[in-house]
Amino acid sequence: MTRFNRRSLLKGALTGGTSVCLGLPLLDQWMGAHGETLSGGQPIPTRFGTYFWGLGLTDTPAGGSRWVPTKTGYDYDMMPELESFRALKDKVSVFSGFRVIGDGKPNVVHWSGHASILAGGAPDRTGEMIGPSFDNKVADAIGATTRFRKLDITPTGDPKANYSTRTGSAFATPETTPLALYTRLFGEGFQDPNDPNWAPDANIMLRKSVLSAVGEQRRALMADVGRNDQIKLDQYFTSLREIENQLAIQLERPAAAEACVIPEEIAESKKSITIDVVNKNTRIMAKLLAMGLACNQTRVFNFVHTPGTSTTYIAGEPKTYHQITHDEPTDAELGYQPETSKLAGLVMEGFGIFLEELNAIEEGNGTVLDNSLVMAFSDTGYAKIHSLENIPVFFAGKAGGRHKAGQHVRMEGEPVSRLSLTAMELAGASAGEFGVGAMKSSKLIEEVVSQGGDNAI
Repeated sequence: MTRFNRRSLLKGALTGGTSVCLGLPLLDQWMGAHGETLSGGQPIPTRFGTYFWGLGLTDTPAGGSRWVPTKTGYDYDMMPELESFRALKDKVSVFSGFRVIGDGKPNVVHWSGHASILAGGAPDRTGEMIGPSFDNKVADAIGATTRFRKLDITPTGDPKANYSTRTGSAFATPETTPLALYTRLFGEGFQDPNDPNWAPDANIMLRKSVLSAVGEQRRALMADVGRNDQIKLDQYFTSLREIENQLAIQLERPAAAEACVIPEEIAESKKSITIDVVNKNTRIMAKLLAMGLACNQTRVFNFVHTPGTSTTYIAGEPKTYHQITHDEPTDAELGYQPETSKLAGLVMEGFGIFLEELNAIEEGNGTVLDNSLVMAFSDTGYAKIHSLENIPVFFAGKAGGRHKAGQHVRMEGEPVSRLSLTAMELAGASAGEFGVGAMKSSKLIEEVVSQGGDNAI
């Protein structure tokens, strides 16, 4: 009979005699038969983030587009649904023509698109990906020396609005309000990198070695459970070890960051999924994130502006954006859905706001945006029919000079996984190849990759 049950705690003692207890994840052997649960001279780092919005942009049945520029290369023309970032056009590359190749799998609506971009292959069902999302590979490569390996954020108030996963089935919980993000970044545990009187936090020193303290019981538990539970425990203990490593980082004096200015504490903001409130919260949270990046609290983030089945709406209107994309007919004279395009433009205003805030903080010879790469994408190319063709993707920021920004690159029918691979390369987490089946590729989008090292910011 096992020595442990679902209420067990691993117990131990830290140096000095302080007792510690460590809770455990729910293991298979504790479930029912059906698995039901009860500036110091260091170079400015490159940051990486994903930015997601639901329902794509406006294509037309006749093959027209409200977002795809007619000109490729530099100095592309600004289409109506790109207007929100006109002022930053030279820092944004537009990619069109890319698609998801399902290898015979069905199109899981409002899921297959971004699941394939993030994990490299078409999923079997909603809520699952074929493996880890690639942002975690980037976080492991460039985020290990910051307080947070990555941050997950949404201005919608929805704790399920996040697509970052290490397992393919369990997803990170995002910060859902401006106050929650402020508290996470600048509340308890924040250390001013420019404080001349810095000293290590005694509470962090106490918390740092919990896993070591329960080591003997941990080994006994691993020997006491089946293979599936050993995998679960290994993932759990690995995540705890990562937390301990992050705590260890906080015991070291942080490098000075000239651009870091601690923001004033903010009040709780209104919660609503109306597009005006979502965009207002986007501005506040983007401002906080930008300063968090400047203060070296993290180098990797995921920002979900609206989820795939977006229920955002214009205040006072009876239908949500999602409903309108399906219900609204194509205007015979215009050749597109005017209300859908209007909402797409408002959603893209959020993207413009987000970039504006990252670009507002000067850092070195450029801005936080210049020292970042933001890969922005959606779940579909044409929401009315859930198309996986021509999914809109943008690279914003110059990645510290690695990204030859300000271009329109069109590659008809190419797998969208090539863009994910290129994003990893630009972020400093070269993967060699990415994807599975017809989505597997080792080919970068060379047009936007600086070959000589750093491009001028």
